Amino acid sequence: MTPALGRAGRVALLGLGGFAVLALGAAAGLWAQAWDVPVGRPYMSPGTGTWFGTDALGYDLFAQAVQGARVSLVAGAGGAAGAVAVGGALGAWAGLRGGWTDRLLSGATDAFAAVPPVVALLAIALALGPGVSTVVVAIAATQWTGVFRAARAEGQRLRVADYYRAAQAMGAGTLHQIGWHVVPALRPVLLSALVVLFAHAVKVEALLAYLGASAPELPSWGKLLARSGSELARGIWWPTLAASAPLALLVLCAQVLADRSGRRRE
Repeated sequence: MTPALGRAGRVALLGLGGFAVLALGAAAGLWAQAWDVPVGRPYMSPGTGTWFGTDALGYDLFAQAVQGARVSLVAGAGGAAGAVAVGGALGAWAGLRGGWTDRLLSGATDAFAAVPPVVALLAIALALGPGVSTVVVAIAATQWTGVFRAARAEGQRLRVADYYRAAQAMGAGTLHQIGWHVVPALRPVLLSALVVLFAHAVKVEALLAYLGASAPELPSWGKLLARSGSELARGIWWPTLAASAPLALLVLCAQVLADRSGRRRE
């Protein structure tokens, strides 16, 4: 029987749940609605009523940080799920089929992995235009290579197994074998990869938002960081804190959960 997640894992899971509640409440209009209207003087320091202070226009930084969680969670979850689906399907197909299919897909994966991720991300963002869907597609299209290799190795192992050969002799196709044998065998690995890629995707979204390729209509942590660079040089530190603190906390929760999930498999 596998051990439980442990206290750190439960706290991390609770933290991710808290971010999800904040994001869902913000999307439903239950709180953080006043993110795009002045609530005080420009550059008010953190205090009662404005927990993270205000920005250059007097907008509430706490409300912007809460709204930014919506973008990060959607981009992180969607991008990670897409990368796991693409990498897992292609890797399993390559491992089970072998031959020229394996060589072709493996070579294409190696060639794709040789392209600097930032270049591929920016090229996709430029082609599709800014937006949350663009970020999801860019993350899924550039972060699948590691999952491909894990799925390919499992497919190669199953290809020489007796029950796989028996299923082939009975007429079972590759898609059937992937669904009935590869996916169940890879489920722990895919779940762990999903959490790891979620943490990575959140950081990628912040990078793309920093470069202006994320959702133009919503605040995001990357946008806050982009605007806060010059302010930090003038001693106005709270806009940077409003973006970096939730970003670091969300990534930390996801990484702790991935680490605990990995230990459960050992």
